[in-house]
Amino acid sequence: MKSLRTAADVRSYVLKNWRRLMPDLLVAQTRVGLAAEDENLVQVDLRGSEPVRRLLLLPLASGEPRLVRSLLPRLRELAYRRDTWAGLAVPHMGPSGVKVCREAAVGYVDCCGNAYLRFNQVVVQISGNRNKFTTRKRPSTVFNDKATIPLRILLENPGKLVTTREIADRGGMSLGWVSQVLQQLHAEGYVARRRGGGTRMIDPLRLIGDWLRQYTFEHNAVFPFRMQDARAKDTLQRLRTLKPPLFERYALTLAAAVDALTGERKAKQLHLYLPGLAHDKDRALEIWSDALHLRPAGHNANCFLVAPSYAHAAFFGMHRAEGLRVVSDLQLYLDLFHYNGAVLPEAQATVATRLPFVVESPTAH
Repeated sequence: MKSLRTAADVRSYVLKNWRRLMPDLLVAQTRVGLAAEDENLVQVDLRGSEPVRRLLLLPLASGEPRLVRSLLPRLRELAYRRDTWAGLAVPHMGPSGVKVCREAAVGYVDCCGNAYLRFNQVVVQISGNRNKFTTRKRPSTVFNDKATIPLRILLENPGKLVTTREIADRGGMSLGWVSQVLQQLHAEGYVARRRGGGTRMIDPLRLIGDWLRQYTFEHNAVFPFRMQDARAKDTLQRLRTLKPPLFERYALTLAAAVDALTGERKAKQLHLYLPGLAHDKDRALEIWSDALHLRPAGHNANCFLVAPSYAHAAFFGMHRAEGLRVVSDLQLYLDLFHYNGAVLPEAQATVATRLPFVVESPTAH
C-alpha cells in the first residue's frame, strides 16, 4: 500500500477511515473533524457528560521513539484543559514506539488499526496489526545531517557550477566525502556534472520536495520553557547582549526568525537551536535558562530550546538580522513547511519568496 509520507497524509487518512480504525462502540459515540484552534489536529468530539469531552490527535509522519519522545511536551500542552485528552496519530506504531507511549502514559491511534486510548471509563487496546504501508527508504547520504551541506551550497546559486574543492572547503569536509554525495545527487538526477568543471543544481524543486518527505521540524528534540520577562522582545534583547561564548551558539527559527528577517514584532514564542544540547544536555539547558531568565514549563511554554536533528547542518549559512542570529532561509523554509504551530501564512510565504529558486509555498501544502 502507498506510504503515508507526511503528517498531513496521516491526518487525512484518520479523518477518512475513523470508522474502520476504531471499534463500533467508540465510533458510535464520536464525531470526527479538524480542531478549531489548529487545523493540523484531528478532533474527536465525544457524546456524553463525562469529564473528557474531546480527543485531540496530533498526526506524525512516523512513530519512531525519538520523535514520540520529543512531542511529549506538545501533548501535555494540548491536554491542559480538563475536558481534553491528547494522543498521537501515526502510520504504524512499532513495539519501541508502543513502549515509549506506555511508559509516558500517552495514547495513540495508528492507520493500521492499532490503538491505545484511555479516558473516562473507556479503555481501547488494539495490537497485532502489521504495518501495511510501504516504508520510505531514507537515503544513506543525501538527506542526512552533514550530507545536506553540499545541497545547501549548491542551492545558494542554482545553475552555477561549483567545484568539489569549493564545496569541501566551504563545508569543512573531505574531498572524498563530498564526491560521494555529489555522485549520489547526480545518480538521482538532481544535478549535472561537467568533467573537470564542477557541479550545478538542475532540479531544485524536485530535490526540495523529496527533502521535505524526509524532514519535519518535529524530528528535533524540543525542551519547553517559559520566559520570565513579560514580553518576548525583552528575551530577544537578552539574546542580542549575550557574552562569549553563548552569543554565537544559537540560531532562531520559526516565527521569531521570520520576525527578525522582516522587522516585525508579532512572535509570542521563541524557538532556538542550540548545538550544546547534543553533548551535555542538562548542563546546556541550565546555562541557557539562566542566561535568558527561563523556567521549565508545560502547556504554557513560550520559549523552546531545540536540539536539532541536523546537529551540524542546521547552523550552516545562518546569518544576522536585527542583531540576532537566524537560521538560513533554506533551513527556515524546511522548518516551517510541516510545522504544526500557529505560524502566520503570510510569514510562510515570505520565507518561500526569499529563496533563490521557486518552491511550493507551505501555505499551499
